[in-house]
Amino acid sequence: MSFSNNEVTRVSDFLQNYMKENTIVSMTADECADLLARNNILSNTVGPASGFNFRQMLRDGRDGKILLVKGAIQEKPKARWTIKNIYD
Repeated sequence: MSFSNNEVTRVSDFLQNYMKENTIVSMTADECADLLARNNILSNTVGPASGFNFRQMLRDGRDGKILLVKGAIQEKPKARWTIKNIYD
């Protein structure tokens, strides 16, 4: 599955606006994937596990194939993704 930069921008803008409006500092990748699916922004059901599509988008951004989702960081040592509110 490949994503376009337009899809990344749509996902980024949605997540950042949601976090700003709800005064959320950060969200996990799974929380973001569920939110995106509930709002019909990005499917949560394709792939081997729930949230696979969003995590694939994050990996593709990290690898420079597409833009990185705004506020996305991969925390070590467990390498879990977190999306931070960049407007906070």
